[in-house]
Amino acid sequence: MTLVHTFLNTCKKYAQKTAITDPNGALCYEDLRREALRCAGRLLSGSAGENIGILLPNGKEFVAAFYGILIAGKTPVPLNFLLSPEQLLYVIRDAEIDTVFTCNHFVPLLGNQIKYVFLMEENDSGVLLNEDSIHYGGEGEQAAVLYTSGTNANPKGVVLTHNNFLANLEGCMQAFHFAEKDILLGILPLFHTYALTTTLVLPICVGAAIIYLPRFSGLKVLEMIEKYKVTSLFAIPSMYRVLLRTAESTKYDLRTLRLCTSGGEPLPGDILEAFRKVFPIPLTEGYGLTEATAIVSVNLPEKSKPGSVGPPLDNIEIKIVNDNGQEKPRNNDGEIWVKGPNIMKGYHKLPKETAETIAPDGWLKTGDYGRLDKEGFLWITGRKKELIIISGENVSPMEIEQVISRHEKVFEVAVVGAPDKLRGEVPKAFIALHEHATCSEDEIKNYCMQQLPHYKVPKYFEFRKELPHGPTGKILKRALK
Repeated sequence: MTLVHTFLNTCKKYAQKTAITDPNGALCYEDLRREALRCAGRLLSGSAGENIGILLPNGKEFVAAFYGILIAGKTPVPLNFLLSPEQLLYVIRDAEIDTVFTCNHFVPLLGNQIKYVFLMEENDSGVLLNEDSIHYGGEGEQAAVLYTSGTNANPKGVVLTHNNFLANLEGCMQAFHFAEKDILLGILPLFHTYALTTTLVLPICVGAAIIYLPRFSGLKVLEMIEKYKVTSLFAIPSMYRVLLRTAESTKYDLRTLRLCTSGGEPLPGDILEAFRKVFPIPLTEGYGLTEATAIVSVNLPEKSKPGSVGPPLDNIEIKIVNDNGQEKPRNNDGEIWVKGPNIMKGYHKLPKETAETIAPDGWLKTGDYGRLDKEGFLWITGRKKELIIISGENVSPMEIEQVISRHEKVFEVAVVGAPDKLRGEVPKAFIALHEHATCSEDEIKNYCMQQLPHYKVPKYFEFRKELPHGPTGKILKRALK
């Protein structure tokens, strides 16, 4: 069984049922199947490479392109349109992408790097792929390459197989009890593994309906929940904070909701408490990572411990280890290791990093710190990596440091994450200037804004005469937090 099998089976079983609704209208499963076959036909009419980019907002077109690429026997690579032009170019080159499905709005982001640009506005002109030519693939074949920021500035491509996705979906369906009657609201960008799994692959697999919003708006989300009788919502804490603020000053019927889950970044306790008072159901928190195909553990309304990220899904194992990889007893902090059929195949073209991340016996070293309690609930206590998680997006401090360090007045710089009520974390830059140099915060901020996406520009700047160093000469970031 592969994602192509599940997609075509669902389209046949629920042919006339509405599959997707977005601001441009609705599409039933049969029409979605036809759009996917058109995408596949367009791909196979030329000489596209193996990895195919998708540079699209949330909507019918993204879903059609995703499955059309798989049907054509190619690998979809969702592209993050929030990346800087340099990083987007890096991903395109690293994945060896020569073909992209996109829209007129995003074409300027591609420059002249792409051989074949397929505009989804022109998909109606495509010829449907003959059903005899459908590539169903095998369980172990690549189903997607998702790029995620690592401890280095450049993103890494995570290779996920059909079996990875289907195994994670099996665990999710057992936990969430999803069925064709569910209506999910997709507000997270689909280039993110959390969104791709929970608001595309999962609902398509069970024949549920999906409502997509290309841009997040608290008022619009509440309006959509009432209008379409949404049953499930997956979002990040900063989005739930905005929803709370909006719900407190408006009146919408939210009684159809049966599940609201938070992930992507730590969930602050004040959001959890406030949610109970405003929404008809409790907010539950989960934990996952791209390398584990999205979801590893999750609290459920009937099985929950506030502050934890829940027990692992039924088909996933978790253990806590010390620095030597030896398992620690319950209620002891250590690095979180994960094992199961959801673990990635590896990093694209990075065998050394893959071997460092996946142990020979299949355990994934997450780089996160936590503990398992006696009941098997996972508690996150910190991150081994230095990544800053801004509204659910992984941001490498090194990328920001490299930009600031190029300023002529800067001697050295260190960037760390600072707590932020709206976005979870924001960058904070500690800067030491060259001797006798003078520089204002505005000057550095304006410099950053010219070279970084807005969300990566530090919110805070602190100038120091010198930064703390360890015995080997490295800046001691822990002394700055």
